[in-house]
Amino acid sequence: MAEILIVYYSLEGNVDFAARSLAKELDADLCRLETVKEYPKKGLLKFLHGGKDTVMGFKPELKTQFPDLSAYSKIVVGAPVWAGKPAAPITTFMEEADFQGKDVYLLASSAGGNADKTLSIMTEAVSKRGGSVKGTEQLTNPARNIEQSLEKIKGLAQTIRG
Repeated sequence: MAEILIVYYSLEGNVDFAARSLAKELDADLCRLETVKEYPKKGLLKFLHGGKDTVMGFKPELKTQFPDLSAYSKIVVGAPVWAGKPAAPITTFMEEADFQGKDVYLLASSAGGNADKTLSIMTEAVSKRGGSVKGTEQLTNPARNIEQSLEKIKGLAQTIRG
């Protein structure tokens, strides 16, 4: 078992690309969150359902079993940005996870390039659950901006390694 766990949600594959790339850099374990009721992946319904759930604070039920976080010293949480906030499935995870005494690193992926608000919300959630955020990174469409994203991911990996 690795000392680092990366927990993430990805609808379109951007966060999945980033999480898998980071896991490869760190030899970390991965946990991809999945919801019981899947979100639409395309069109207006994607924005309508995902955005509504996020803005309204709805916490979708997850079908992914949470790993035992006590087995890890460092946790990375990766989230897409929906309506300026972390995607609703990440909110569900963060409100249930025990980050007590953990070094936590946050990764946010957006289409617009500004994830400051999302990272701030996630930082607050980690603090409320006993963790300490030691680093953050934001990516813009990482699966499409591969070279730039991999450079940032390597930088985050270096921060995580210490």
